[in-house]
Amino acid sequence: MQVSKDRIRNRNQEFKIARHHQLEENSFSLLRQIFAAAYPYGNSESVVDFSSPKTQIQAVNSGRLSFVFLAKQGGNQVFLKIVKPGFVRDNIAFSVLCTEECRLHSSIPTFQTFRGENGKLHQIVPEYLEGVSGDLRMFSGQTMTLTEAARDGINEIPEALNEIPGGRQGQLALMEKLGGYIVKVSRISSVVTENLPKDIETTDPTGFASGRQIASDNFGISENLTHLHNPEDRKKMRDHILSLLPNLGESPEAESFREGLQRGDLEVILDRFNQLEKNIHESLVSDPAPNVPIHNEVKPTNVGAIFDGASNRWEITQSFDFDNMGFGTTENGDQTPLEKDLGRTLSFFAFDPVSGEFYPDNAKATIKGYLERLAEKMSEAEIHRLQDYIQLGIVTSYLWRSSYLAEELLGHPTEIQLARPDPGVHVRQIRSLDDWLKTNPFAEIVEDLQNTPQMKRHRDIERKAELFRNSAYYCSKRAEGTLPEYDSELDAAHDQINCT
Repeated sequence: MQVSKDRIRNRNQEFKIARHHQLEENSFSLLRQIFAAAYPYGNSESVVDFSSPKTQIQAVNSGRLSFVFLAKQGGNQVFLKIVKPGFVRDNIAFSVLCTEECRLHSSIPTFQTFRGENGKLHQIVPEYLEGVSGDLRMFSGQTMTLTEAARDGINEIPEALNEIPGGRQGQLALMEKLGGYIVKVSRISSVVTENLPKDIETTDPTGFASGRQIASDNFGISENLTHLHNPEDRKKMRDHILSLLPNLGESPEAESFREGLQRGDLEVILDRFNQLEKNIHESLVSDPAPNVPIHNEVKPTNVGAIFDGASNRWEITQSFDFDNMGFGTTENGDQTPLEKDLGRTLSFFAFDPVSGEFYPDNAKATIKGYLERLAEKMSEAEIHRLQDYIQLGIVTSYLWRSSYLAEELLGHPTEIQLARPDPGVHVRQIRSLDDWLKTNPFAEIVEDLQNTPQMKRHRDIERKAELFRNSAYYCSKRAEGTLPEYDSELDAAHDQINCT
């Protein structure tokens, strides 16, 4: 069954679409005017005329940061995305460059991002538009993009692990596929970072700097206080959180969030965050690793895929939501070794989304797929960092999910309607992983996976591919636009090893 993948399920298993009335009232009048100005029909790459009354618009999705709409005109349809008021997404310009690189020069199936009248792949809502009948103030300064839409819907992968086709074996096959996908996206996007325009921001949305800022914004505390240097800091933070709890309403999600804060969930998260920052920084000083572009959101809900039950294999047919691409540089101070992206991915689906239970088999399958696309074995330092990056992914998810309730907590109810998952599950995930690690040596598991004859054959393929990427032949094939065919052949070579 093909349906829109961008629906959000609330606690009662009902689907909700995050929305804002100012964008939707009067047949989406304000939204039409904003996009018509940035993407004028006939003078941009837009295939839809937003000023035409024949163009139909509907709200189809929103994640935490953006509203998404579908516009249809005749046989053409596009996705309109606009960042929500109050959120800043400096890295979208970088993300769309990576999306286009993957679309044009790899076998990764992505949707086209259309250029506006100014020739750019992203646009900014202006402070003023002549003749606009609505109020732009709330949305001015926000980033927007226009992308190709899937004509026949999305090959949706269920969010619930037990609903993924193929049963347990189907789940593990999907994890393997996505493990390799992490490496593919980063490797293709490296062309962007090698030729990065000077005005492009590449901050890591799930890095330590961003995480500390999000914690500060969500809970109304200083970034310095998030370090919890001493008992006085802890008391100050506890007293502050207690003073905010009366702001939370009586909804089930608000009540659950309140109970978690009363238990000390935020303190648990910040303690782990601070320890991980120390561990990873020390590791990268003693055993440096190159910064590479990372996706940060490789998970089943961000790809469309088809399952072949006979061979127990998945084919990724659609890729989207590249908005969280990050890349560490001296200027932004972030660190983005490739294993960080693997850790982030494992934090999504190596754990039960409700109970928080750690699923080691899911982790092993994902790591296996990842290792198959490496030219060299993971080092001891990389393996230890991976263990820490899994935890950082969990901590980051807590902080991001807390922002769903942050405005209410701080006494500023929002006009944005959206489903709000309970952040407390991430505390349970950390404890489950801690319990598992007490009796299971993580490093040995990774070593067992990468020291098989089959894995050696995968590495041989990747070493040859690495030589190709550093050759003049690669440059000529990229100029010809024939790299997708080469990439497909590489995929087939890896699949052949796994079928024997």
